[in-house]
Amino acid sequence: MSTPAHAWQPVRPAERYSSLDLLRGFALFGVLIINLLDFFRLSLWEHILHFHSHPGWANHAVDFIAATLIEFKAFNCFAFTFGVGMAIQAERANARGLLPEWFLLRRFLVLLAFGIFHMVLISNVDILMLYAVCGLTLTLLIRLPGPVLAVAGLAAIYLPTLPALNLPFPSGPELQNWANAATQHYGHGSFFDIVAFRWKETRIMIAPLLFGSAQNTAGMMLLGMAAWRASIIRTPERFRRQLWVFAAVVGPIGLANSLHEWLPAIPHIRLIGTYVPLALAYTACLLAARGQSNSDDWTSRFAAAGQMALTNYLTQSIVLGLVFYSYGGGLFGRVAPASAALFAVVFYAAQLSFSQWWLRQYRFGPCEWLWRSATYGHLQPMARHTAAAVAHGQ
Repeated sequence: MSTPAHAWQPVRPAERYSSLDLLRGFALFGVLIINLLDFFRLSLWEHILHFHSHPGWANHAVDFIAATLIEFKAFNCFAFTFGVGMAIQAERANARGLLPEWFLLRRFLVLLAFGIFHMVLISNVDILMLYAVCGLTLTLLIRLPGPVLAVAGLAAIYLPTLPALNLPFPSGPELQNWANAATQHYGHGSFFDIVAFRWKETRIMIAPLLFGSAQNTAGMMLLGMAAWRASIIRTPERFRRQLWVFAAVVGPIGLANSLHEWLPAIPHIRLIGTYVPLALAYTACLLAARGQSNSDDWTSRFAAAGQMALTNYLTQSIVLGLVFYSYGGGLFGRVAPASAALFAVVFYAAQLSFSQWWLRQYRFGPCEWLWRSATYGHLQPMARHTAAAVAHGQ
């Protein structure tokens, strides 16, 4: 990349699209809820085998709400924002006469390194590697027109999963054996014992899940790229009425599909099934609400957390590991869903406050700074006053 450093650098705070940060912030909260309830509090395999881990109406209500309104939807929203980010970076590279494919290659290779570190040493409840691999693949399509990207995204989501991605997944007694092993290792093993078990669990159990979700994830990223090309993220106020109408149409469809699994009497609309309609309805509502009267104060808090999404995501995994795994608080398998959900709300409220405080002084979160420095090939000015001085040639 031959462009001078001062001409090719991360966007300045005034150039950021707060709507995108808002989407990331809300998606991050949903990811925290699901990761805490279904992965850190107990093993995913135990959750699959026994939907309700604890008795009581409050615990059952939390299980039901998380499964119908949050599970998969938050991850889909997050994937959508990654697609938007790809389109933005490609546009900025083109404007400077650079190859967007080259820049995105570097960007996603660095993200892949973050994902490997996270999956091996912190938690295999990882989305970074999945997004990095999907991003590297979709870089080949970055120059396609917006409508073509939208059609390709819908096709990836609703057409049958490619055979190469549809790996077999254990069930029954074998799944129970994995649940028992996870409880033993995460609840009672040493740190190195957990690392060894996590690697085995990742190869045999997590990999099929990641491969199976790759096509849908890529589809959501393609839709995000298309949304940026259509200026929906750039100027959501222009599309406010259309966004509300869209949410009113696809939201009930997505809700019906989510409820159908638990309440079979509710019809399942197979033509536009999956969890995507509800995720897109959430996205449309957030974009439509952004900038309306009395919305900026509360949305700005989530936007700050979204601007530091990578730092907050990794912090969540580190803290939850220290709370629930045996090398920390040792609460694995011992916390009820209602208590865990309350902890998630309090913890994320703390992240909202911390994110706002941090961004008053610095341009990026710590992990965002490292990601951008590695991607752009030189250390980025971190403090806001330093960045302002560099921008003015001082």
